[in-house]
Amino acid sequence: MTHRRVERWGVGLVGTLALTGFGVLYANGTLLVAAVIPLTYVLYGAVSRVPPTVDVAVERTFDQPDPRPGDAVTVTLTVENVGERVLSDLRVIDGVPDELAVTDGSPRACVALPPGEAATLSYTVVAKRGQYDFADPVVRLRSLAATETLTEAVAADGDVTLSCANTVTDAPVQDAALPRAGTLPTDTGGSGLEFYATRQYQSGDPMNRVDWRHYAKTGEFVTVEYRQEQSIRTVILVDTRPVGRVTARPGYPTGAELCAYAGERLYDALDAAGIATTVTAVGVDGDALDGLVGPDGLPWVDPEDNAHAGHARRVFSELQDVADRDAATDALDEVRERWQTSAAVPGTPGTNGDQAPDETEPVDTAMTADGGADPTSPDGGGTDERIRRILARLPPTAQVVVCSPMLDDWPVELARALSVRGYPQVVVSPDVTGGDSPGQRVLGASRRLRLQGSERVGATTVSWRLDQPIDYALRRSLPHLLGGR
Repeated sequence: MTHRRVERWGVGLVGTLALTGFGVLYANGTLLVAAVIPLTYVLYGAVSRVPPTVDVAVERTFDQPDPRPGDAVTVTLTVENVGERVLSDLRVIDGVPDELAVTDGSPRACVALPPGEAATLSYTVVAKRGQYDFADPVVRLRSLAATETLTEAVAADGDVTLSCANTVTDAPVQDAALPRAGTLPTDTGGSGLEFYATRQYQSGDPMNRVDWRHYAKTGEFVTVEYRQEQSIRTVILVDTRPVGRVTARPGYPTGAELCAYAGERLYDALDAAGIATTVTAVGVDGDALDGLVGPDGLPWVDPEDNAHAGHARRVFSELQDVADRDAATDALDEVRERWQTSAAVPGTPGTNGDQAPDETEPVDTAMTADGGADPTSPDGGGTDERIRRILARLPPTAQVVVCSPMLDDWPVELARALSVRGYPQVVVSPDVTGGDSPGQRVLGASRRLRLQGSERVGATTVSWRLDQPIDYALRRSLPHLLGGR
């Protein structure tokens, strides 16, 4: 508790003494009477007091007990005067964690409360992954003359910790039709359950595969082939490179953080459906994942690992921590590095003494996240090193899920490389380009073109708008992963 006296009416005291002194000196009754006016203010400030204690009760509530990253959470704070005196000037501010951004309303209020009355304030914060403890609200009482203040932190009843939902234990598509779990139908004949075609009998074909009814009708031997099925092996690739560590609006989760969140939700759903799922990522520091990073620098968690669930949690946790970091400096250095590298490449912007790009404008997406010209372009002459490492690790029968904000061309080049090798693929992309500024509109158009480019090479794309729950994106992507095509 802090009690402070504010010398607010010092001018009134000076005026009183001055008028009284001049009135006595010149024997002027008018001046003596005029001294009563400032004296009234001085006496008013002297007798104005605040209550000896802060007799208020505070209660805080959240409208969502378990929000998801990016959800808007309305916080309601109710302040009640439980004392017997009128609180003519009560000011309160809620203890919002620094990590959470207030997007609507205000956590501050100034009210007058008679005994037994209550006042309510509400504001909206954007949920982020993790647990965030709200500090005790600070209440300040001021006297009616504003000459005395009493400040105290009051413990709030109700909700204190905002826990942002991170994972689910069940597949979030209970109403989706899942014809198969654990198998992937193909367009080739072989062993299976579903009829595929018939062919002429060949020596050595199993007798139980001969169509005896056809033989009874025509006298010809034919062999029945069924649609060949392969065990599903899904690889979830999370893109947390610095280029994706941007937000649609201040205080919202970054694109890389949303990708890590979507990847973890998909991993839980696929694992619950009995599908062998591998987890890997690009853009994460291998030093933080000691024991899970191979010589190629990629974190890799295979389902054959006895502790794969715990290792996958460890990878996703590190991805969230990396993606949540402030990447403004990294992104600016990346822009400068790209420009310096492109200046040395003939025919690219930046040569012949051009000015460096405006740091507030969208980055030239013809560059890779590592800086320099795109090596997969006609002038680059090769495949990106990270893509080669990923391709070398992929099992031959895998289907690939790429979680990326699609803010540069690297995911498109990855999709093209996967398509050439016949890998089924799904791209889940959170949209962090929403906004009305010219730069955001240009970036949004570029992102849509990249999604279309991925679709042209055979990828199934799922664009996740941040005003929609993550389950909406999962409902669209999981049928491609759990069922037939």
